[in-house]
Parts: sequence; C-alpha cells; structure tokens
Amino acid sequence: VAHRSSPQPRKTREATPTMFAKCLALAMALTSVTAFAPVKSGSRVASRTAPMMAEMSPSVPFMLMPKYVKDKDAAGMVGDVGFDPLGLAEFFDIKFLREAELKHGRVAMLAIVGIITQEFFHIPGELYQDPNPLTAAAKVGPQVWGQIILFGGFVEAGIYDGNMQYENMFSDKSRVPGDYGFDPLKLMKEGDPDEYALKEITHCRLAMLAVGGMITQCGVTGTGLYGHTL
Repeated sequence: VAHRSSPQPRKTREATPTMFAKCLALAMALTSVTAFAPVKSGSRVASRTAPMMAEMSPSVPFMLMPKYVKDKDAAGMVGDVGFDPLGLAEFFDIKFLREAELKHGRVAMLAIVGIITQEFFHIPGELYQDPNPLTAAAKVGPQVWGQIILFGGFVEAGIYDGNMQYENMFSDKSRVPGDYGFDPLKLMKEGDPDEYALKEITHCRLAMLAVGGMITQCGVTGTGLYGHTL
C-alpha cells in the first residue's frame, strides 16, 4: 500500500517565508538606524571621486598635475608644461629649479657648439688634436680643468654678488630666474619678451637631450661626432 508523503516538507515551506520576513525586518531596522548617524564632511563619495576629478599633467597625461603649479612663484613661468615626474618642486624652491634648468641648458648649447667645432678645428699642440671630445677632455690634464673651474667660479660669484648658496640665491625676491641682463643683440626689446624666453627654454631642453646623445655616441663609437679619429 502506498503511503502518503510526510507533512514535514510543508512545514519547511511555511518556515522559509517566516525567516525571510524576519531578516527583511532586521535589515530595514538597521537601515533606519544608520540613516540618522552623523556623516562627516568629505565622505567616502568625495574620496572616490577625487582621483577622477584631479587635474592631470598636460605633458605626462597619465600623471597628476605637479603640486608646484599652485605655487605663486610658479605662476606665469614661461615654458611651464607641468612636467615634474620626480616631484623635485616639492623639496626645492621652484625659482632655484628654473635657474638650474636654464643654466644647464645654456651650458648644453655651448657644449654642442664645442663638440662640433673641436672635431674640425684645433689649437696648436699635440694634446689638442683628438677629435673625440671624451678622450680629448681626459688628455688635457688637471691644470686646464682647474682653470675652467676657477673661471666659472669667478663668473658665478659676479652674477650672484656672492650669494651662491641655495638659501640666499634668491634673497632678492624680485629677481627673475636666469635673467642676468645679458642681451648684446637687444632682442628682448623687439616684440614680446616672453617670445624669446620661450624659445630659449625650449632650445635649452632640446640641447640637454642632444648633448647627452652626442656624448653617448662618442663614447660608444670611440670617434668624434662625425666619425673622425686620430
């Protein structure tokens, strides 16, 4: 004789809605409590959206805009494109960094002229005939390098009136970085002065990259820039 199924499954089906109703009531109660909890200004929503709303660097689009952009001394600097991937401006004065950039760029432009010239033209003497700028610099000895360093030191002292340290280099707040009043061709009196300043800083950056490539090439090939050897 077939027996009827036990009524236990029916009790389980009846218990399931009851448990669900209890859980739903508990969740609604917790929700109503948290609705009246105090919320701090600048909540999680702001922290989540902050990276999305942050301004990105125009020169390195995948990096945030450098913090120095908000510095009043950096406002209006010619040639500023928001490039500071190492964050140097967070530790050094932006005027000091611009001064260093211009100075190294000018030296690089002079170095390019020197590297090209010394391969074809030489002063008398056996030590000065090497077309490779790296080996030529090593042959002249410490006496020549000492003269160059001393001459550069005198020029630096005259430019800064003796204020050659980081702490007092810009004691004069009105001094523009890199402006030494040197304009023998009177170019700055024609048109917009910022036009020539922008051209200079652009050529400075290009020259620093170029002279690095020239030195690397001469070191790898062991010859002058155009392939000349002794």
